[in-house]
Amino acid sequence: MIKILLVEDSIEDAKFASIQLRQSFADEHTLQTTDYFSKAISLVLKNTFDVIILDLSLPDSRGLNTLRELIESCTIPIIIYTGLTDELIKAEALKCGASDYLIKGQTSSLLLKESILANIDRVEWK
Repeated sequence: MIKILLVEDSIEDAKFASIQLRQSFADEHTLQTTDYFSKAISLVLKNTFDVIILDLSLPDSRGLNTLRELIESCTIPIIIYTGLTDELIKAEALKCGASDYLIKGQTSSLLLKESILANIDRVEWK
């Protein structure tokens, strides 16, 4: 069972990601969602997750600081899931420690699944 934390403040984007995850993993995953960065930190400290899917634009945190602070709180793979298509932001996010950088609306269920599985495997091989 893959345990996923989705940190997304857009109801529509969260629903779409949830649908993609159901298509990809069926009943082989659990999904916890939150719309605030502060709640995400609390969940990470109290629960075990295999991967975090993180939007960079949240009501209480924006941009790469969101990623940096989350990385300081955990060793879980963090996949950025954002509408930001800026290649410089993508490069900086990956340099900061993001496991992957996926663009909303350009990411298929299969790509999301492959990213999750590859990043979980990468951690298990360390």
